[in-house]
Amino acid sequence: MKTKLVLWGQKGSDENAEKVLIAVELNANANCVDSWIFAGDSATEELSDQLMNNWRKGEAVAFPEGHEHIRTELSASSSILPEGYSAAEKEDLIKRTQTEWLFIVLSTKLFQTYASELDALQDKVEKMTQYSKEMWEELKTFQTKIQNQVQEQNLFREHTNILRDRLNELFGSLKKLREVEDTAFETAANEVFQKMSNLLNQIDEALEKNSGDWAKWFDKLKALQAELKTAKLTREGRNEIWARIDKAFKEVKDRRFGGSNAQNPNSGNVETRLQRRIEGLKEAIQKMGYSVNRDQKDYDFLFRKVNNNNATQLEAQLSEVRAKMILERLESKKAKLADMNKTLADLEVRLAKVLSKTASAEELKAAEAVADGTDEPIVIAEETTESVVTETPAEENAE
Repeated sequence: MKTKLVLWGQKGSDENAEKVLIAVELNANANCVDSWIFAGDSATEELSDQLMNNWRKGEAVAFPEGHEHIRTELSASSSILPEGYSAAEKEDLIKRTQTEWLFIVLSTKLFQTYASELDALQDKVEKMTQYSKEMWEELKTFQTKIQNQVQEQNLFREHTNILRDRLNELFGSLKKLREVEDTAFETAANEVFQKMSNLLNQIDEALEKNSGDWAKWFDKLKALQAELKTAKLTREGRNEIWARIDKAFKEVKDRRFGGSNAQNPNSGNVETRLQRRIEGLKEAIQKMGYSVNRDQKDYDFLFRKVNNNNATQLEAQLSEVRAKMILERLESKKAKLADMNKTLADLEVRLAKVLSKTASAEELKAAEAVADGTDEPIVIAEETTESVVTETPAEENAE
């Protein structure tokens, strides 16, 4: 999320209000907003471009003399702009930015809380002289707590990475103390890996010779895939086996069921282009619908969590701000979905007109051929039928 905002506004609200250029920056650690006001000759388009294109990206920009600096506390009840200043045309942007900055502040506080808890865990691990399963479980519990906040998107990626890196270091310290157990695990994992590799080697050999009972190998791959989910393997070994299973699955499935005979449609035809646009738009509408439903579920979940007595005050505040952010995004997606449905309806009307014109033209040709006393209508009908069969394979129809 952006922590800097640049906009044109005004000082005062009467007819003689002064036009000003305002640069606003969030100070998350101090829970405040810094504003720099540029008025008169210093408020130039050149300065506005520098602030927009450089200052917002973190680059240094020299502020002209005579500007005013104002620091205000960030709150949900007051604007992020200093008192007496406004930007009527940017009210929606200011409102969204205020909500996002409130979330940034709360998320930063949550990160600082977890960082303090991690300091205490680090002190315990550094004092250990032998491996402790209880300590391992305590780290896993803390890891789950972080993961839950990540899933609810209450922590920023930068903060999440810091916590995870520190936590991984503590896990690494315990792993060094667990060297004996790790050695035993690796021995067992190598045995499992070799067993799975032997089976995959047999399947690869059958594929190379293009002979074998493909249904049997398909079932064995399914069983191996299920076994892999709980098998004791190293990360590298699991990734290698998984990649080989995936590759073998595709080849065995192709030998067992055969490949696709689908042909690409003729993109030069108006009717075909409309159909492809409609199909693509329907897929986009379906995805947008899923996205709207997911946001709605997230909003409903967070709305219930706000009223959950088991949540801490900070977690409740984060849930409330997060719910507000999701609601604003949800309304925007609903509007886009409505536009997409309107576009779909327009395309379907256009397609219907094209199909109607095509049918009318074919009927006219058939009527002219009958009037001439030729057998052309029969030939046209046969060619049309063949064309339909060619563009719509039997396998596609079966599906």
